[in-house]
Amino acid sequence: MANTSSYLNSLANYLWALAPGSCTPPSTQPKLIAHRGAHGSGITENTLKAFDLCRQQGIWGVELDIHLTRDAEPVIHHDPDCGRLFNRPDLIIAETDFSTLRQAIPDIPHLDEVVARYGGKLHLMLEIKNSWRDRVELPHRITASLSSLSPVKDYHLLSLVPDYLEGFCQIPPAAFVDVAETNTGEIIRQNLALGHGAVAGSFALITTANLRQLQQAGKQVGSGMVEKHAILNREVYRGIDWIFTDHVLSLLPDTDKTRR
Repeated sequence: MANTSSYLNSLANYLWALAPGSCTPPSTQPKLIAHRGAHGSGITENTLKAFDLCRQQGIWGVELDIHLTRDAEPVIHHDPDCGRLFNRPDLIIAETDFSTLRQAIPDIPHLDEVVARYGGKLHLMLEIKNSWRDRVELPHRITASLSSLSPVKDYHLLSLVPDYLEGFCQIPPAAFVDVAETNTGEIIRQNLALGHGAVAGSFALITTANLRQLQQAGKQVGSGMVEKHAILNREVYRGIDWIFTDHVLSLLPDTDKTRR
C-alpha cells in the first residue's frame, strides 16, 4: 500500500506540474515545513539531526509526531513501536518507561528537548498520534512542555482525527490543524463544525473549491506530498499558507542553497 501511495503521489506531482501557476516562481519565500525533519541520506526522521539541518538551512518549520511513554513522557516518534527505524519492534512506546527508551534508543528526542532547542526558531507542527480519551494525561503533559511558546505564532497541533485535539482545552482552537488523507470533504466539515483554525492535506486532493471555502471561513490551509518546484509554485499561486514536504532541501531556492 505504501509503495502504491508513493507511486500515485509521484505521478500526481508530474501531472499537476502542468497546472496554472506551476511556472510562476513565488515572489516571497514560501513557508516550507519539513515532514519529520530533513531526513534521508543517513539522517533519521524525527531526530535532532533532522531538525538541526532544518534550522541550519533556514527552513520555516518542521512537522513532528508525539507519543507518550508508559510514564507519560512525550517523545518524538512516528510509529507506536521502534521496529521500522531502529530494528526494535519489541519496544512499544506506550508500554515503555522513558528511561528505558532513552537508554535503548537515545536518538528518540523528548518533546522538552525539542522545545528548548528549537522553540521560537523553527515553527513546530506537532502531530498528536493518540486520543486524550485513552490517555487522559496527554493534553496536560504536552501543554506543559509548550508553556514557554505561543500557540499559532510558535506552534500548531495537528491530527488526522479532529477529536484528538478537543482535549487540549488550554490551547486555542486557532492552533489546531485537521489533517485529511483521502477524506478531505469530511475533514473540512468537522473543521468548520469544531472551529479549528486550519486544514492540511494532499495538494492533489484539496481542490480550488475546497481552498476557497476554507479561506472564506478564515481558515489557514496547508498542502502536503509536494515533491517538485512546479507543485510548490502552483500551491503558492493558489494561496496555500504552508507547504509540507519530505523533500524540503531540494525545494529550497538555488540562491538559498549556495548562500548557506
